[in-house]
Amino acid sequence: MSSTFKPYPAEQLISEFLKNSDENSMSNLINHCKLYELNENEILLLAKGLAESGEQIRFPVIEKVYDIPSTGGPSSLSTLLSPLFLKALGKNVLKLGVPGRPAGGIDVLAQIKGYQINPNIDEVKKWFSSSGYVHFLAKDNFTPLDAKLFQFRKKNNAIDISSLVIASLLSKKIAAGVQHIGLDIRVSKFGNFGKTIEEASENGIKFNKVAKLAGLESKCFLTNGVSPQQPYIGRGESILALHKIFNNSGDQLLKKHVAQCYRMAYSICKCDYSKGISILSILNAFEENVIVQGGSMDAFREIATIIEGEHKCAIYATTSGIFKIDLEKLRDSIIAIQNKFDDVFPDPAGVILKSSSNDFVTEGDLLCTYRCKGNYWIEFEQSLKEAFTIDNFIYSTDFKEIM
Repeated sequence: MSSTFKPYPAEQLISEFLKNSDENSMSNLINHCKLYELNENEILLLAKGLAESGEQIRFPVIEKVYDIPSTGGPSSLSTLLSPLFLKALGKNVLKLGVPGRPAGGIDVLAQIKGYQINPNIDEVKKWFSSSGYVHFLAKDNFTPLDAKLFQFRKKNNAIDISSLVIASLLSKKIAAGVQHIGLDIRVSKFGNFGKTIEEASENGIKFNKVAKLAGLESKCFLTNGVSPQQPYIGRGESILALHKIFNNSGDQLLKKHVAQCYRMAYSICKCDYSKGISILSILNAFEENVIVQGGSMDAFREIATIIEGEHKCAIYATTSGIFKIDLEKLRDSIIAIQNKFDDVFPDPAGVILKSSSNDFVTEGDLLCTYRCKGNYWIEFEQSLKEAFTIDNFIYSTDFKEIM
């Protein structure tokens, strides 16, 4: 909607929200952003205000800090793998994150027994000094207004407002003292930061402009949010995927995704991609982080073993054709089961894809295995089946007759 009349300047609405942060001020800000795009300076004002609502971590100028956040979307492991590659490339990493749907980096790591996700600022600095990589949760002491506004946006169907997405992402980087950012923009019709390549590109350019105004170096990557990036979908399944990666036993789709995460990391580090990184180096980075934040590798491996053993149910192709996966429905199937449990980061269900989207499958081929706790497995299986379709078709090829 275009109009030359604006009832209130954006700066006033932002200031009122930062001062009061009640439902009325949040509603006014959101409604304004639905009608009018915030400009770069207005987004920066909001991002800084969100960052300053809690404690901020600052290091000497010589301590360069990196991170690769994402715009959200199921199946990608970039928020888990990219920090390991950055660390293996000799960079410091501070990742102040939020829970994912159905499995973000911080809620996956929270599955490891003992792993601390809510440190105070002194603990963050201590861990960072020890290992150079800390992964923690944006909550009460870090960007609390961002968390509050995000929950209000989610409740009021206002997740995909680009101006607010940029402010939210940058607020966490500013609060954590991150200077170098690579943003993984996962593009899909159900994405939060662009339904199309063109829209996502425009939002990425705007993100970079605001980051520059904040004195940060940033780069954006457009990745496919429509098709699964790798087969292990769920919180426990993400642990299992990491275990497979460290053992070099993952399938080709998983290995392709690992390579993509590495390319993003080396790109913002301006390193020589051809040199490569060993699996041992990212395993060491992971182990060091897990231990410094109170977890153990035994607990990590135990989860991987348990999750793999729980995948006793399967779905098979009932006909032949092209296998299609509706990733939005697949995500919602897992979230629906998660929402039935009261844990902070419940992990009652997950899927391992055994066929890839757009594969040709024949009747009886294995499409996926899954696990589900409680008495919800029938409901879960039905919702998974609704996420899968097989297109029957007859195809022909051009040919020449030779007499």
